[in-house]
Amino acid sequence: MTNTSASPAAISSSTSVRATEPPPPRLRRQGPLSRVERRALLGLAAGALFEPHRPLMVNLIVTRRCNLACGYCHEYDHTSPPVPLDVLRARIDHLARLRTVMVTLTGGETLLHPDIVEVVAHVRARGMTPTLNTNGFPLTAGKIRALGKAGLFAMQVSVDAVTPNDVTHKALRPLLPKLRLLAEHAKFRVRVNTVFGAAPPEEALEVVRVATAHGFDAKCALVRKGDGTLEALDARSRAVYEKIGRMEGRLPRSLGLLGERFQDELLREGRVDWKCRAGARFFHVCEDGLVHLCAPRYGAPGKPLAEYGLDDLRRAFDERKACAATCPVAYAHQVSQVDRFRPQPNREGGEEQPDSGPGGHEQPGAAERAGKHLKVIQ
Repeated sequence: MTNTSASPAAISSSTSVRATEPPPPRLRRQGPLSRVERRALLGLAAGALFEPHRPLMVNLIVTRRCNLACGYCHEYDHTSPPVPLDVLRARIDHLARLRTVMVTLTGGETLLHPDIVEVVAHVRARGMTPTLNTNGFPLTAGKIRALGKAGLFAMQVSVDAVTPNDVTHKALRPLLPKLRLLAEHAKFRVRVNTVFGAAPPEEALEVVRVATAHGFDAKCALVRKGDGTLEALDARSRAVYEKIGRMEGRLPRSLGLLGERFQDELLREGRVDWKCRAGARFFHVCEDGLVHLCAPRYGAPGKPLAEYGLDDLRRAFDERKACAATCPVAYAHQVSQVDRFRPQPNREGGEEQPDSGPGGHEQPGAAERAGKHLKVIQ
């Protein structure tokens, strides 16, 4: 990742965003907890309390193609076709058979999929809660309304800086009109995710301020190194990061499960003592339809989703992962919280073979792909 440092011009432009823009419209709410939020919470609670082998959250890639090329992200290309709608429907049907609670549609850039509204509607029709990640650039008022009508529960928009730089194109300057469209038209929950370290720290603070001023939730993810562990923060960055934490912008107001306090412990201690349930409570389904523990553990287990069943969920639930102590994957930490008092008897056996596919057979290009997908921000 290319390092950046704050400049007077950058900080000045950060201040001018606040000073020159008119008051933003507020995101419409349906009370402290909307009907869809209550539905999501009830599903999470039921799965957490009574069904330890039920997936609570699954990432489903709908396309690898992206319209951007951010320096910290290796989770995209510019050429891949979208996963066909009928294939996505079949994968969603299998997630429903596993009794998955929440499905996060991701990429690449999800809104480049021509049938993304239909995909959201199918997740909802199968009784699951659909969420979606986007960089925000393809948003239009019509797309926002259509996604809401299809039953979208929540959208996460990535905004890392005030102005674009050589690391990230996802900045307030080009994206502020899109945030205003969301504030005006979105019936679903909106969360702004800032990758802390992709721009001068003061700019990340300004992004959080603007997000909360629009009535959105905000979270701050930390840049990872090539091995999947967190980049260290210098004293100046840590001070800004702690200020963001004190604003309580990183904790979604209605879904406390999705907090990220584990990042504070990782920064302070360098490790976290927890039980990772990736592969069971949370897992990642790539565009090829293979199941992975998470994006940094691409290729493990690398089993087709259509063949992934209760035995696989139980095995992953009971397996203590060798990488857990320094893991920064937010979704894995978040959903694993509910099982912290349940036992995890089995150690991960042997070293992972990321270039092995289903049945342990080598797949051409899998080793390169495993390396490509190492640096990812959730």
